[in-house]
Amino acid sequence: MTHPDNTDNNKTDGRLQPFFSRRKFLQLGAGGLAGGLLVERSYDYLAESTAKAKIVIVGGGAAGITMSAYLADMLRYVDITIIEPNEIHDYQPGYTLIAADVFTPAEVSKPTKQLIPSQVKWLKDSVVELNPDDNSLTTAVNGRVAYDFLVLVPGCQMDFNLVEGISRASLGEGNVHSIYDFKGAVLCRDAIKRLPATKSGRLLFTNTYTKIKCGGAPKKICLLTEDGLRKGKLRQEFQISYYANQNELMKPKVYGDRLAGIFQSRQIEVHYKHRLVAVDTAAKKAVFDVLPEPSASPSPPLAAYPKLTVEYDFLHLVPPMSAPDFVKNSPLALPVDKANPGGWVKVDKQTLVHATYHNIISLGDVAGIPTSKTGAAIRKQAPIAAANLVALMEGRAPQAKYNGYSACPIITEYGKVMMCEFGYDDKLMPTIPFLDPAIERGMWWTLKVHGLKPMYYHGMLKGLV
Repeated sequence: MTHPDNTDNNKTDGRLQPFFSRRKFLQLGAGGLAGGLLVERSYDYLAESTAKAKIVIVGGGAAGITMSAYLADMLRYVDITIIEPNEIHDYQPGYTLIAADVFTPAEVSKPTKQLIPSQVKWLKDSVVELNPDDNSLTTAVNGRVAYDFLVLVPGCQMDFNLVEGISRASLGEGNVHSIYDFKGAVLCRDAIKRLPATKSGRLLFTNTYTKIKCGGAPKKICLLTEDGLRKGKLRQEFQISYYANQNELMKPKVYGDRLAGIFQSRQIEVHYKHRLVAVDTAAKKAVFDVLPEPSASPSPPLAAYPKLTVEYDFLHLVPPMSAPDFVKNSPLALPVDKANPGGWVKVDKQTLVHATYHNIISLGDVAGIPTSKTGAAIRKQAPIAAANLVALMEGRAPQAKYNGYSACPIITEYGKVMMCEFGYDDKLMPTIPFLDPAIERGMWWTLKVHGLKPMYYHGMLKGLV
């Protein structure tokens, strides 16, 4: 991309140079309207880099599109290709609100082509192999694609197959549901709406043992279901249980303790150190391993754990998650073993640059960093990653640092949200420091339901907030 009013005086060694454009002026204005949740910029708004390189972004989800927007804004000469197979882009935080009958399915979906910046090329294809030693990758249709710099952001892979008796395609059968899938969220909504007609039943909500995107989602849908039954004066007819692989409901401790108190006050039974391993959808029975201690491994060191079989009328589950197979099987992944079954990308937790291949950056759900996998984390990671990628293109050391910020708006009931914000080492990082972070508030519900989706589409994906 070139600008007719640029002069050679702006071009020195390829580094960021002052340049004021109408596009940047508009972005400054839009950014100012975003309010208190603005991201701290890691680069100069009024500068563009004249460095040139071929950038390939693997993944056209939240991280990929946001990164492409930042890079297109920072680079004078844009040579960026996004590889993404899906024609429809979903606002995935909206899945919970679909199941809660707050959003309609149509409200969370937009065509991918409408969201990718106009300067960025879209290759509608799937990656099957990464070849970082020769700066290339292989796709299913187009074959070999070379790059100078790679942004690896393909998101999570949901491994439903690791729970015996179910699959992604079979969601809904035997009243088994998961809001981590678009159609699954719609089916879950319909099942919850049928509960009053059943008048009674045993409702099970489960977590899993791997790192997952939006770790708060299973708790949200559990609490929303309970709240709906309570407000419909049917609560006492239903037994609600939550099964967690972990020792706590959430970290940091202040949030976990508050959630434990809410679950107890609403008579939701919490069973810690229980892992869902199988479902008999015909008999409506769920089978759990009873663990002596929580384990992140799909193949625990003990030969066998005691089994617990629980009958259910409604079951919501979280599938185990990992990096996509083409990432796990590449030199870019952390070693896959019992301690690390995810195969996440090995990056520096502050700069987001790969530990071995310094022309590769990874962020979002696939990055192997010790923070929660949320859209809020991506919002903070993207400007850091983009600034560091441009620095590498210019031959400089990456200086911008990510502090681990993530956020999870835990919906505790219709109209109330606890805004959980934290960073590395479980450090509390509230946007409004003088508010008690472990108190659910109506203002956060308003933000969650009415503010975050517009901010996502019109701010974050455009590199503005």
